[in-house]
Amino acid sequence: MTKSQYELIIIGAGVVGMGAALAAHKKGIKKILVIDRHQACTGASIRNFGFITITGLRQKLMQKRALRSREIWLDLVKKAKITVNHRGLYLVAQHKESIPVLEEYLNVDPRKTVKLLSKKEMEAQSPLFKKNNNFGGLYSSDEVRIEPRLAIPAVAKYLQSIGIDFLWSEEVLDFSHQKIITQKRKIQFKKLIMAPGNHLKGLGRDVFEKKEVQSSKLHMLRVMPEKKITLPGGIMADLTLMRYPGYENLPSKKKLDKVIKKTSRAELDNGIHVIVVQGKDGSLTIGDSHHYTHDTHYPFENETIDNLILKKFDQVLPIGKYKVIERWVGEYPSGKKDYLDHWLDKNICIANVTTGIGMSTGFAFAEDVISKLY
Repeated sequence: MTKSQYELIIIGAGVVGMGAALAAHKKGIKKILVIDRHQACTGASIRNFGFITITGLRQKLMQKRALRSREIWLDLVKKAKITVNHRGLYLVAQHKESIPVLEEYLNVDPRKTVKLLSKKEMEAQSPLFKKNNNFGGLYSSDEVRIEPRLAIPAVAKYLQSIGIDFLWSEEVLDFSHQKIITQKRKIQFKKLIMAPGNHLKGLGRDVFEKKEVQSSKLHMLRVMPEKKITLPGGIMADLTLMRYPGYENLPSKKKLDKVIKKTSRAELDNGIHVIVVQGKDGSLTIGDSHHYTHDTHYPFENETIDNLILKKFDQVLPIGKYKVIERWVGEYPSGKKDYLDHWLDKNICIANVTTGIGMSTGFAFAEDVISKLY
């Protein structure tokens, strides 16, 4: 039963919202409420790859948060009974110009769990790499893949089991004088966190507009191979080198940029960089594209974009025949900075991961917000 007063109320039941609830509980906060306007989490936190990524992120803060979030996820895997589908990352160098970039990346990433593989070494990892044209690649053992549409509800269920309250299907319309107001009730709070994810037109709208936070729309697909295959880990095409911030300032990337702009102009124009992960049922989640707006995205999906993604997928992993069994639109907020924690006063914060790494870094970011709050 929902109480009339809480020490901490969190608006938004995505990764950041639930991460804040977990972090507050660890600090000994007893009366915590997570409230969401939907019947369950339906936003960015369940629409992504479920790939906890460390490789290719910005060094220092972003990578530190990714490694800490990975620790929290692995703890929740045990406590919330979440299945890990696979571990590790293989970034496939489809262009020979990618290899110098990856070599330079190894000089800036301090981890000992990431290494460069030759073409022969890649082929030894999986027969799938014998079928594509590659010049080797980058391997990291740190990445973890879970199924977000199952993992996020499992985290919510676990948080409820340790005494955190949830209120679903109620939208917070306003807050004032230490009270939130929904369409059904008023609830008092001492501290408040708003973690709206990509819901940028509700509470905090003026802040998002001032900070120029946009909505990013992604095309995602799930396919079922005709013949059973097993991925050795998550797979990335070297188009990733064009998008992930950890590669952007490496000296050799300028030469790679010129080559990929010639070979993959349409993909670049649609923000495509192919990632492939596998589910327990053998299906493959494939994506994604990126389109941005300060307004609301129209709901229409252009088949040309999906075809570009699948064409690139066929080049990275030529697995033979498969059937597309699901398509959906992913989303996340995108800002000029990677994170937004905007304090209305010392007790009220708007918290958002404003780049596409909420699943990978959101838990640690939420911990940092709670550390400022308490």
